[in-house]
Amino acid sequence: MSTQDPRGDSQTPEELLAETDSVLGSDTPATGETAAVDKTREMSPQERHEQTQPPTGHTGELPSTKAGSGMSAGMWVSLILGALIVVLLLIFILQNNVPAEFKYFGWQFELPLGVAMLFAAIGGILIAGIIGSVRIFVLNRKLKKINKALGR
Repeated sequence: MSTQDPRGDSQTPEELLAETDSVLGSDTPATGETAAVDKTREMSPQERHEQTQPPTGHTGELPSTKAGSGMSAGMWVSLILGALIVVLLLIFILQNNVPAEFKYFGWQFELPLGVAMLFAAIGGILIAGIIGSVRIFVLNRKLKKINKALGR
């Protein structure tokens, strides 16, 4: 029986075990037997430190991405779509300029229907932005805690 590893190489279980032992620096026998663990023995600070360190050859950092210069194609597409949506909104407001009466907590006022719908859309965007910002803030705090626990 052989196993496919992420690199695409086919390895037998013995080869996988030998590779794992060489990477981890384990003292376990290569015959497939498991080593007995002495739960009563306490680890020295040096052993704890070695156990928490990443294997040799790994820096523990994520690969960096190179930022290109200038605006990407996605940015241009979103800029053009945004301009198109603004033009469509202006046409909608101009065609729906019929005054509409609104009542809100005792206030009574009139606005063109298109303008009122535009204000409602802006309000929805602001609410979604606030909720998204809070979520990003929470995720950033979690990431900082994880990085601090890993000692990065």
